[in-house]
Amino acid sequence: MTKLQERTAKPGPADRPTRSSPRTAGRQWALLALAMAALILWPLVKLQARVVDDLPGALGRMVAIPGLGRIYLDTVIIAAGSTAVAVVSGTGLAWCLTRVPRRLYKWMSLLPIVPLLMPSVASVQGWSYLLSPRTGIINRYLREWGIGSGDSGPLDVYSMAGIILLTGIILTSFVFMFVSASLRQRGAELEAAAAACGASPGRTFLTVTLPMMRPALVYSTAIVLLLALGQFTVPLLLGTPDRIDVVSTAVYKVSADYPVDYSVGGALAVPLLLVGLVVILVQRRALRDERRYVSVSARSRQVGLTTSRWALVPIVGYLVVAVILPLGALVSVSLSPFWSGRISPSTFTLDNWVSVWSDRNTVGAITTTLYALLITLVIVLPLSYLVSVALLRRTRVPGSVRLIVDILSSIALCMPVSLLGFAFLFTYSEAPFRLYGTTAMVVVAYVTLTIPFAIRPQLSALTAIGPEYAEASRISGAGSLGTARRISFPLIRSGLGVSAALVTIIVAHEFTVSLMVTSPTRRVIGSLLYDETINGSAPDVAVLSLLMLAVTLVGIAISWVIAGGNTVDKI
Repeated sequence: MTKLQERTAKPGPADRPTRSSPRTAGRQWALLALAMAALILWPLVKLQARVVDDLPGALGRMVAIPGLGRIYLDTVIIAAGSTAVAVVSGTGLAWCLTRVPRRLYKWMSLLPIVPLLMPSVASVQGWSYLLSPRTGIINRYLREWGIGSGDSGPLDVYSMAGIILLTGIILTSFVFMFVSASLRQRGAELEAAAAACGASPGRTFLTVTLPMMRPALVYSTAIVLLLALGQFTVPLLLGTPDRIDVVSTAVYKVSADYPVDYSVGGALAVPLLLVGLVVILVQRRALRDERRYVSVSARSRQVGLTTSRWALVPIVGYLVVAVILPLGALVSVSLSPFWSGRISPSTFTLDNWVSVWSDRNTVGAITTTLYALLITLVIVLPLSYLVSVALLRRTRVPGSVRLIVDILSSIALCMPVSLLGFAFLFTYSEAPFRLYGTTAMVVVAYVTLTIPFAIRPQLSALTAIGPEYAEASRISGAGSLGTARRISFPLIRSGLGVSAALVTIIVAHEFTVSLMVTSPTRRVIGSLLYDETINGSAPDVAVLSLLMLAVTLVGIAISWVIAGGNTVDKI
């Protein structure tokens, strides 16, 4: 063979990078869709099939539940009230952030997100020590100052108003994130023009800023409303004294009875499922023409706006109410030999911490929680990466498979968590799995809950890096696994870190599903905390609440290592 022939010879099969055929690739992605369906859809379908098989009897037993109408009414009242509180507060905080001095902007933008690190059950316990009618710290001081009379009140956290306000405070951070992100993308030219025409800041906000924020407001309102409809922790811990029940707590009480009436539990949650689907459809319709709200500017958001130190007051005030006050109450109670409603530093002791740490149940619950968290991260991060790749338009994934994966990954977002937990209990407590009482059941539940939240950060990161690097790697002969390990994972490291942080926060804070899928012999810290709330002492409950917060911070540290930097401000 001549040199010319050598230069023009075609490469042989061994010289070409191997690629699977479109049919083989389609089958592989179909297996991914099947795995997603098995995790997310199968428990729900199996539970609803049970409801349909026993529909007349299930409806009859459900209607016989005492106060059923009141349960649904209280659910609507709490959801509507807490959503209003969260939307107003979150939007106000986002607007105040645009008015803070520029040198403080970065730090102030993080403060309203810090409450996301505070487990809701810990926040509820902290506020119960602050506003309990008889022994609440704030109530005692108010009575000593002549506000109120007798040995109770004047404020009562165990009431409908208390539940609504505390739920709204917990959900405020979600609204702030969406609205603040929308405001950062928009310039300040329109507001500056309104101010130049003589409009006051309030009028400018109502007539210019608020209408332009409609997409973020609609989206955040829909998300918060779905979370409020499925709210479980606050009504369960604060509603019992006044017998305030919502659908989620009613489903949990059905799961706590033996034998469990799965048909009634599934039927109870069907209205929430339908409402969730309606909310998603209304949200999509309200945002169908996004071009009406385009107002992206290259200028800084704060250019042309008047700043003021007074804008710091609501932001710092929210941090105080959502984190500092309940955290301070938990620390004080955990160091007290017993709880009487008075803070006495001279009596502080570490005996409660020693007692809790020496308890085998506590050590076992913390170990199970951390072990389940690590296994969940190991499963969810690669699986959510595959789903993110499948959702990319530029990949060779069949359109039908991409649509199915997209729908499945979004189902868990609009499902009440209590319904998912009840479906897990029904599916994995019977043949062929019988996982009840094992760590495997806890892991399966956590994986299913966290997949939708782990997908979006990785999908955004993959979209941003473009396909060129991965294509160059494949042309050089690297396979899909090698390309992901050497190219994709390092480039989307921050997205992986955010996904890990979200998974950690959800697992460490999880309370609803944990109560349903754990057994007396295999508990996580959330289920142990509830048992102590019912049967234990206030100092022990405070110690466990702080330990739940510590587990969250450990998980955030792990996600920090994965991301190679701060993950809280990237969420």
